[in-house]
Amino acid sequence: MSERIYVSVDLPDGPKQQFLQLSSQIKIKDGDGVLSKEQLLENVAGCHAIVCTFKDVVDVDILDAAGPQLKIICTISVGYDHIDVTECKKRNIMIGHTPGVLSDAVAELTIGLLLTTTRRLAEGLEAVKRGVWGPFSMMWLCGTQLNGRTIGIVGLGKIGLAVAERLVPFGVGRIIYSGRSEKAEAAKFNGTFGMAEFLDITNIVDFTALLQQSDVVIICCALTPETKGLFNQDAFSKMKNSAIMINISRGPVVNQDDLYTALTTGQIQAAGLDVTTPEPFPTDHPLMKLQNCVIFPHIGSATVDTRTEMIMRSFYNLQAGLRGERMPFPVY
Repeated sequence: MSERIYVSVDLPDGPKQQFLQLSSQIKIKDGDGVLSKEQLLENVAGCHAIVCTFKDVVDVDILDAAGPQLKIICTISVGYDHIDVTECKKRNIMIGHTPGVLSDAVAELTIGLLLTTTRRLAEGLEAVKRGVWGPFSMMWLCGTQLNGRTIGIVGLGKIGLAVAERLVPFGVGRIIYSGRSEKAEAAKFNGTFGMAEFLDITNIVDFTALLQQSDVVIICCALTPETKGLFNQDAFSKMKNSAIMINISRGPVVNQDDLYTALTTGQIQAAGLDVTTPEPFPTDHPLMKLQNCVIFPHIGSATVDTRTEMIMRSFYNLQAGLRGERMPFPVY
């Protein structure tokens, strides 16, 4: 094949060789980092296909720069809010993504972020490194344990369910959730985990009730116009003062100025973020100065297994699209 293809991210050697075999005119970005819009505009000119990540905003400008022959966009991500889907539909451009591959990795990271935040692990590590691990003090670095606590999950999709499954062995008291619809899959957790026989996550609650009842709120919902800024001053005001918020969805779901206020005024106890706005997060941002705010560098899917599978699913999407076939993992 001779279709012009641009891949906006460097790839590991194995998958890279498979991509290179798809076309004599494929160009793969060399090295780390995210392209500026100007660089992306330049590289997609005349392309039949674009392979991108969630870091690349594929808007009308990018589509126009590529030209009318652009028929395939493959994003190496589950989410596709960075792509102008409406405009792509108008232009009959196929979009592929990588669903169902990162739930386990993100769920594992969520538990890690949750424990880091609730048990103040980052503060403990810093105390050891700085040599301030001093004389015994009864309540020094005491955190919050999960046993018996009410966990609220906002968005009980595949990732939310995977998080819930991993929370049960901690002996949490209740798992409640909010979302657009009730999830029949939640019933599988009831009475199946020995000590947690009392656990009930079958009852969906409204968003306000979840905020009011939860000791820990875990944000797993997709970024949509409805969820953008969902966690704002109004939401934080309804949470317990002892509540802990964890965000592993998308940065814009949380109003970070309001979060700062909530954390510094005691409106909520602590927060853990794997996603922020922007990314990378500025080192001089006020949230970076707070001990009760843990920030990870968006590494939810960062395992070798998961990232490799994501790349290969994009490869299969691209391969099918070039053959004129339906993608195995289409957005529509």
